[in-house]
Order: sequence, then structure tokens, then C-alpha cells
Amino acid sequence: MPRIRTVKPEFWEDELLGVMPRDARLLFIATFNMADDEGILRWTPAYIKAQAFMYDDDLTLKDVDQLMRCLTDTGLVFPYVGGVARQQMAVVVNFRKHQRINRPQKGKLPPPSVGAWQVREMYARRDGWTCQLCGGEIPRRIVVNDDHNLVVDHIRPVAAGGTDHPSNVRAAHQACERSRRGAPDGDEFFPPASLAGLEDSLNESVNRSVNDSVNESYAQSTSQPSVSTDSEFSSLNHSLMEGKGKEGNRERKGTPPTPRQSSDSPAVVQTGERAIEDRMTDAFLERYRAGNAYNQRQVRKVIADTLANGTDSGELWKALERLGSLSKPVSAGTLQFAFSEIRQAQNASNVITLHNGQTLTGTDAKVAGWAAIAASFDDEDSA
Repeated sequence: MPRIRTVKPEFWEDELLGVMPRDARLLFIATFNMADDEGILRWTPAYIKAQAFMYDDDLTLKDVDQLMRCLTDTGLVFPYVGGVARQQMAVVVNFRKHQRINRPQKGKLPPPSVGAWQVREMYARRDGWTCQLCGGEIPRRIVVNDDHNLVVDHIRPVAAGGTDHPSNVRAAHQACERSRRGAPDGDEFFPPASLAGLEDSLNESVNRSVNDSVNESYAQSTSQPSVSTDSEFSSLNHSLMEGKGKEGNRERKGTPPTPRQSSDSPAVVQTGERAIEDRMTDAFLERYRAGNAYNQRQVRKVIADTLANGTDSGELWKALERLGSLSKPVSAGTLQFAFSEIRQAQNASNVITLHNGQTLTGTDAKVAGWAAIAASFDDEDSA
């Protein structure tokens, strides 16, 4: 049954949603109405077309399926197979963070099982990779100290009738979840002593992430170029709109896709003295820390991950300058915003042309694909 929902004003200004086809943006709004009070809805092209595009005969089921993939590729909607009947379902990831439900009704649709790692990771992204019990950061990669790793905590324990529905689960450290599990309801929570050493575990996670990215980049550079397929598209993860408003506290996962054009005069280069991510972090903080709450470790991690992804240092510095001038936080999501502006300034079509006839890959290919879809819709309308 359709429900009354709201749309925030920030929706229309969102840069990432802006690169989607117009019908994909309309579909995202339609998911608010189609979803139950848990943010869960049926997710098949036939059902979506019947609900959101019932009067649009020019849209085929294949067209609707492409629009649905725009939302799942960006992480705005998480698809899964649920229930005994193995139905195609989906959950609007940040539904409860931008929809206020006055009198929430119990969800009747089957939620995603938290036993799957992809589901736990989705909830961690929703909660900003922050433990909802102690407020500490959760490593994005598995670390040696299991106490710091990700686990899903049930607000109302399963033994007391709690379910796996999105409103009843939250991301937490394993140690915090174990400590809270044995405490009576309503008691004040104190972080366990086993969380000591979290900083070392996070640094170890960052180092492993950077090393793995460098090794992967080296392996790709020594192999023959390959043509991207739909299954190789990387996720944009999150829309900037999802982090606005007082309810917003979003995940930041992965490294933002960036323009792959080289700069003639990068602002910071590798000289062999110190790691370039350290020098770039120091240069950024020296210029923009005054009056801003920038965290040195967070800034360095984002810079290191982005450089490890093959980003030109000059392009990265331009994006950092853009964020610093606007006093925006440095994260994977905000860097994507800055790179999106750079794209628009460098290429009005939002499609990046690579040198030597290289094939568009990752998010560049996805943006080009969405633009092609939107153009095809425009051509059909004009015909």
C-alpha cells in the first residue's frame, strides 16, 4: 500500500543524483512511497513499472530494470532475496534517516538476513562505520583484533522477540556487542576494556588497504587491458544528499572515482623524503585547519586511499582545495562531490576521454552509461 512520505529540499541539489537519468531520480522518490515503514519494498521490474510508471507506455521492462540498477549501483537501494518464497526485495538504505514515521507499523515484508557479510556491511555504511554503542570507528577491513571488527547488534534482542528489520539493527564493535548483550535493558553502556588498542587496529587496517590497492594496481598495469562489463562497475556508495540534515551520519566506504587526466604541475609530488600522503596531509591541514574540525588521521587515510586508486596527485590536490575552501569534511563522499565539479568544468558532457584509446572503466563508464540511457529516452521522446 502506498504511503505518505516527504522529500528533503537537498534532494534537488544533490550532485550525484544529478548525473542519473531523470526517470531514475523519479524512481528513487517513488521508492519512498512504495516502501513499508522499515524501508523495504518489492524489487522486480514488473512491480516497479506497475507502481511507478503505470501510465508510461514508452518505458519497457528492460528500461525500468536499467533505472533500478542506477539506484542499486550507487548504494541508495540494497537488493536481496528474502522470505521463504525467495522474493526479490530491496531496502532503501537510509530510509529512516530522512523519513520520520509518526506511527510506525510493524514490517510485514521479510528483511535481509544479517548472516550475510554484504548485509552487515550495508548497515555499517548506513551507520557511518561508527559503533552505535561506544561511538568509536569500526575498521572497514577485518583486523587481527576481533574485538574491533564489525558485528550487527539487535536493539531488541532476538531472544526477546527482536527481528532483523532495519530499525532493530545497528553496527557495533564485536566487543561492544558482547558487553551489551549481557547487560540489563536500560543500563548505561560502558565501552569494554578490550577496545584498548583500537588506534593500532585502525592503522593496520589502513595500511593493509593501501598495500592491497597498490598491489592490485601493479597487477593491472602489467596485464593486458580489459574491457569493462556491467559486473565490474564499482559502486558510488552514497549520495551526498544522504549525509545532510540532523539525522544524517553516513557511511563512507571505498575510494571515490576520479578524473584520470594528468596535471602538468601537481601541487604535491613524491620526492623520496616522506610519503606523499603525509606531505599532502600536512599541506592541507596547514592551509585549512584553522576554523575547521579536520582530523589528521581521517584526512590522511582518505588521501592515501585515493592515491592508491591511481589518482593523479595534482587532481587530488585541486579537489582538496575545493573542499577546504568550502569548509567541507574530507571523506570519500565529499571528494566525489569535488571531483564531480572538476569534471563539469573540464568536460561539459561529464564523460571523461582517456588517452591512448583506453576504455572507460569503473564509475566513468557508469556515468557514460547513464548519460547514454538518458539520451536514449530523450531521442524516443523527440521521435
